[in-house]
Amino acid sequence: MMRVLFNAVLVTLLVGICQGDDEVVASCLGSDGESVTCTEPNNKFCLGPILDATAENGLSSQEQACSATECAEGAACAECKTADCNVSPAVANYTCSTYAFNEATSKYDEGAAATCWKAEGDHGACKTPGDEAGADHAALFVDTATCGGCTDADVTAKTCVTVSSARAAGVALVLPLLAFLLHAFF
Repeated sequence: MMRVLFNAVLVTLLVGICQGDDEVVASCLGSDGESVTCTEPNNKFCLGPILDATAENGLSSQEQACSATECAEGAACAECKTADCNVSPAVANYTCSTYAFNEATSKYDEGAAATCWKAEGDHGACKTPGDEAGADHAALFVDTATCGGCTDADVTAKTCVTVSSARAAGVALVLPLLAFLLHAFF
């Protein structure tokens, strides 16, 4: 009798452990950020957006919702498995300079600022042309493509240099001030 009871307890524990990943989520945050009840019996995940430095609002297009499936591989999506866990990341905007290739000088000229997004409290990253950047690398430095860090391949090839948005903003403020001071005193 004791052995039967022991086996029953062991089987119950093993079934509970094995089914742990199949538990449904009771509620997730909806597209309005409010808690919604997950009504489908197979909803195992809460989905939500992730930071997207180049998006209009700083977040990927993934809606906050209940889901039966995980985020697709490579998708701009976050997933979790507990009630109301799909909180959108807090974001803040910053600016990066854009650059245009000048055929006459074979160098990049600084252009207008692009609005980028970063996680709140973090430094943003900006792409700037590296020593080996040519006309064929121009797409890296236009509009919001300049937001975020350079790829390892571009850094190795010396076509791109990542700088902090604080540094990029500092340079943008210091250069005009320096020009003014030089003009005023010399």
